[in-house]
Amino acid sequence: MLGGLQADEVIELDWGPFASEWHDVSGNQRQRYLGPFVEYIESPEEDTALALRPLFHTWLQKDQDFRRTEIVWPLYVYRIRENSSYWRFLLNFGWNWDVNDSNSRWRLWLLPFYFQGRDVNGENYMALFPLGGSIREFAFWDRIDFALFPLAIRSYKKKMVTNTLLWPIFSKTTGPGSKRMRVFPFYGFTEYENVGRKTFILWPFYTQVNYMIPQSLGKGWILFPLFGHMKLSDQETWWFIPPLFRYSVGEEQNRIYGPWPLFQKESGVVDKFYLFPLYGRKESAGYKQQFFLWPLGHYESAERDTGTRKKFYFFPFVQYYYANPSEWVSPTPDGETTYLKIWPLFSNATKHSGDSHRFAFFDFNPMKGGPIERNYAAFWQVYVYARVDDRVDKEVLWGFYRSAKRGDDYQYRSLFPFFNYKRDRNEDEKHFQLFKGLIGRQRVGEKKRWQFLYLFHFGDKDLAQ
Repeated sequence: MLGGLQADEVIELDWGPFASEWHDVSGNQRQRYLGPFVEYIESPEEDTALALRPLFHTWLQKDQDFRRTEIVWPLYVYRIRENSSYWRFLLNFGWNWDVNDSNSRWRLWLLPFYFQGRDVNGENYMALFPLGGSIREFAFWDRIDFALFPLAIRSYKKKMVTNTLLWPIFSKTTGPGSKRMRVFPFYGFTEYENVGRKTFILWPFYTQVNYMIPQSLGKGWILFPLFGHMKLSDQETWWFIPPLFRYSVGEEQNRIYGPWPLFQKESGVVDKFYLFPLYGRKESAGYKQQFFLWPLGHYESAERDTGTRKKFYFFPFVQYYYANPSEWVSPTPDGETTYLKIWPLFSNATKHSGDSHRFAFFDFNPMKGGPIERNYAAFWQVYVYARVDDRVDKEVLWGFYRSAKRGDDYQYRSLFPFFNYKRDRNEDEKHFQLFKGLIGRQRVGEKKRWQFLYLFHFGDKDLAQ
């Protein structure tokens, strides 16, 4: 770190894109060297970030005891919060729930071949895919034991146990209130106590279901790809050339599909109309979703007790996000938030009812924020505007042009290396330089001092630096 910033300073060092030190509009101490390549940030809360782009970025959040380090992202990521750590190198992962406890829960997964760790119950495990072993807490399963995959597999999920031979052909599942058996694709069934039973024969050609749910009793079947019918106490459905054509009538919902997924229409609790992939909308209480030219265009809005949220994107060209949380339900320091990106031209973010604003010209990141923003965005954001209340910063080409404004009391401008100008009404000071000291003039109150040819100074000696 070069030099130290005083609490009342704004611009401490300004050598354009080569070296600069200043306090930004949020009160962060910032230092940047060699354009976007080297940057150091320290917040008023003593959170710090250091970037050696594009090789390295690290961030320390002091009050949360959190550190994140990224090396040539997405190559390597490391995070630690209090005593819990996580790392990823390509498709290799490691977790440790307490780095100070030699008996803590941990994982080492070198996908898709090697798995080792200690689970939440303190049991050690190891697996070498596809030869054999045991994997714990993987995806939806609590435990998977296998030998010569896909020859023999046993999996556990909550209290359900599934034994599989020659996956996916033979399998049997047992557990409280349920059982399942499969000889795929010849025959199989799934049965849940007080819910019903689903059966297939020569899947997908024949399937049937029998529901025992009190509010929805009945049965149904599908003979693929010809016809299907289901009759329940609260609804009835017909399929023609399933799944292309479907007609359902019910107490809460009616559906017409034909042909699916190109045309879908529903009415009732959920109002839905799809003309896929050109246009679609889906509405329910307090929620609305639309798409057009799927998957490019998407819009959704939600009105909840927790507040309002709206989102729109036409990937990758337009992204819009708006949130206004209800303060009495879900208070947030950001308050009302608006974000707009027109890719690749600019991004614009406003927080807390417009009191905080950031605009960046040229933003090639197709996503909102994230690791691309931290590690790479500084290279292409050639103009950045930031405002918090009456504090404003502007910057072009990493400091080739810079301006800072703090209300009506402080103003700074520079165009490196041609001129820099500072006015501070609190100190009754004005200062300007041409070519970083070829010619300069400083005035504080009634005192004045001139600079000429870098080495020669004339005027009040009290202003000598």
